[in-house]
Amino acid sequence: FIQAGLPDGKIRPGFVDYIRSLTSVLHAHHLAEDKLTFPLFRDLLPEAPYEQLADDHSEFIPIVEEIRLNIGRAVEDPESGESLGRIEGLLTEMAEIWRPHIAVEEVHFSSARIDAVMSAEEQIRLLARINEANQEHSGPDYLVVPFTLFNLPQKDRGYLSDLMPPVVTRHLI
Repeated sequence: FIQAGLPDGKIRPGFVDYIRSLTSVLHAHHLAEDKLTFPLFRDLLPEAPYEQLADDHSEFIPIVEEIRLNIGRAVEDPESGESLGRIEGLLTEMAEIWRPHIAVEEVHFSSARIDAVMSAEEQIRLLARINEANQEHSGPDYLVVPFTLFNLPQKDRGYLSDLMPPVVTRHLI
């Protein structure tokens, strides 16, 4: 999630915005999985460990909330490194949950497995619903859209940005 050391000076506000975006996107992503994706896939891909995945999501909640609290403290007192130090520890804690969590998701929800149980049209409809949920529960857009694009593989970044109106890619980002 982060490299060794904490930012200071001019890059600190960018770091804070990045972490704010990370927590927002992560929260929205997990809500979409819990409310949309997992309920749908329980019947289609019953072998996935849904309870374990939901438990992981529950473990993220207090960590994300504490990160958000410390982001506020870092903004209020930009000279103090205490809040950023706490954020670093929380991100490390989050990574310890995230790495095995995403490994389980990648095994059970691979493209090949999803393709085997859903048509392309069904997948497009699901992705549209997930996108709506993500937009509803994440933000602000001026941070989340660049964050999302930046963190995608280059091929996916190009594909997604091509779908966006020029006003977004030329002005917002």
